[in-house]
Amino acid sequence: MPCMDLEDELLKTISKDELEAQVSGKIESFHGFLTREVAVRLIAKEKGLLKTEEKTFRLAEIPKGEKRVMFSASVKRVWPVATYSSGKKSRVVEVEDETGANPLVLWNLDVDLASKLRARDRISVRGAYEKHGELHLGYSGSLEVVDKAAFSDLGALAEGETVHLRGIVSRVEGYDGFVRGTRTSTGFSFIISDGKSELRCIIFEDLARSERIRPDDEVIIESAGIRNGNAEIGSHSRILARRSREMLLGEISMLECSGDELSVRVGGKEAFLERASALRFLGVEAAPDIALSTVVSLKKESLLNSRIALRIEEKGGKTVIR
Repeated sequence: MPCMDLEDELLKTISKDELEAQVSGKIESFHGFLTREVAVRLIAKEKGLLKTEEKTFRLAEIPKGEKRVMFSASVKRVWPVATYSSGKKSRVVEVEDETGANPLVLWNLDVDLASKLRARDRISVRGAYEKHGELHLGYSGSLEVVDKAAFSDLGALAEGETVHLRGIVSRVEGYDGFVRGTRTSTGFSFIISDGKSELRCIIFEDLARSERIRPDDEVIIESAGIRNGNAEIGSHSRILARRSREMLLGEISMLECSGDELSVRVGGKEAFLERASALRFLGVEAAPDIALSTVVSLKKESLLNSRIALRIEEKGGKTVIR
């Protein structure tokens, strides 16, 4: 921004006499070795009027020491939080684009920005800087997910692919020996379900992670490899497990409709859905004048004996499907 334009912006907040006094003070503080134009720029910068322009780069083209960096990239891996004796925290998010890969380091409060990231998420970053071959998110920087990586269908997994999975732990099998490549390795296995299909998952590295796995937990597994029909969880995989509320998990044995309410029985447990929720459950859009019982009669045969995994809660003395 030209010097005259900066002066005009400054005069919107301070008087001309005050500006002249600050300019004189700034020049004096540099023992006179400062031009008026530079003094005005320094004052404008202190007041937040002069910001360094950010530039957009591809990862391999970011210059050493660059201070204001914008880029778009995919998440390759999210590392655990590191805590230091000083009380500081950091977390590394490995990012990549078509030109290469870099570690992006998040500090202190910013480490929470990575808590919901997973591999293959597409992110946009502003306000980063380069230091010693690493990218760091600056104090006023931002990280935004622009395209969330999808979860894979448990019933449609291809041998050798890397996948993100989500499901309910239907059974824990425990420790055993499993063929991995050309050798047998100790692993911890458990079965997850998405209501339609089941899949055996095997933890091979960092076996202590198995301590978090319990039946009926809801789990997210990132970057698992499909090998021999199983999901192998290695050192580059991440497991997120949470105690879920009570689940309705198993085969549908009954579907009955009463007015605008649908009741579903699974494994001896009965739960209820109001019309809007019932239509979503049935995967149908229906006009208000079409009775719910009509829709249920059309879908009932295909749903009976199929497997589901749905979260339920107690509401008004009834078990309802959320």
